[in-house]
Amino acid sequence: AAASMASSSSLKASPPKPAIPSPPKLAVPVVSLTYLSMLALLVCFATLKPRPVDVPPPPASCPVRAFKCPDGCSRQGLWGCRLAAGGVAAVATSGMDPDRARAAGLMRKRGLLNFKDAVSLLRAVHARFPDDLDVNLELADALNSVMRVETNANSLVIHGTLDTPSNKKIWRTLGDEALPLAKAAHHADPTSVRALAVYADSYMFSCSAKGIVQQAVTGASVEYKRVANALRDNPWHDSCVGCCFLGGLYAVAPWPVGNKELSAKYLEEAVAHKASRRNLYYAGVVAYQRGLFAEARDFFARALRAPIGSETEGDIGKFLMDRAREGLALSQEALARPP
Repeated sequence: AAASMASSSSLKASPPKPAIPSPPKLAVPVVSLTYLSMLALLVCFATLKPRPVDVPPPPASCPVRAFKCPDGCSRQGLWGCRLAAGGVAAVATSGMDPDRARAAGLMRKRGLLNFKDAVSLLRAVHARFPDDLDVNLELADALNSVMRVETNANSLVIHGTLDTPSNKKIWRTLGDEALPLAKAAHHADPTSVRALAVYADSYMFSCSAKGIVQQAVTGASVEYKRVANALRDNPWHDSCVGCCFLGGLYAVAPWPVGNKELSAKYLEEAVAHKASRRNLYYAGVVAYQRGLFAEARDFFARALRAPIGSETEGDIGKFLMDRAREGLALSQEALARPP
């Protein structure tokens, strides 16, 4: 009995064996249809190319009052803006350039000082857009306008010519600058009558710097006659200025190119198209040089009453009036002399 009690107590004293836990069951995630749809949308958006944003070009000028000054402008005072250090706000194209717009306004006003200011502005635009043919043409036109006023367009005169040393200097300096600009614009668009006229003016001035008589008997007269005849085919432009180019060439050129009768033919053709002050004055000059003083008197008298035929003719309007008055007096004196 004692042995069995000891055995029983020893059995009670031994600790119980720990229970071995069963391995946990793996949870299987359940992916909903909504989650898959959202994932597909995210993948779609990630593969889309971003839509380009059109960035507006910088302004051509700076606002007088603005909370924030645009690019190319700097703050002036509390609310104002002014152009940045470059002098002109950055622009994407020459058409937005404020200097070009100001130059166009000056050219419309006409006058020597306006022409010179336009040249300065357009030189700056040309430096910013050297390959813009429209800017080239406008700068050449402004340079021609300065030469036209300062040298009276190298017009016909009764005695001698206007190729004085001072005029030659102007033609050489400005004409050589204008000619390549106008030539590039003319060659780029041979159908443009305006480009042709600007090229013809710059070619005439540039050649005149080397001497009118000398150029008349060289190869330069070939190109001169080509552009003059091309303008003659457009008589509505500048009151048939092509005929005046041809008439002037044959009036001043020496033999064998010079021909007063052929000059008169072209100048009277110009009068028939447009009886403007320039055309009548030119016809009067050649009639006087041919000794036809009665015809010259009539041409000069009509020139004094005639209107200006174009803007370029108006640039030398006073010169034409003064010389027509002088020609009328000389013609009357010649008619008053005994035969």
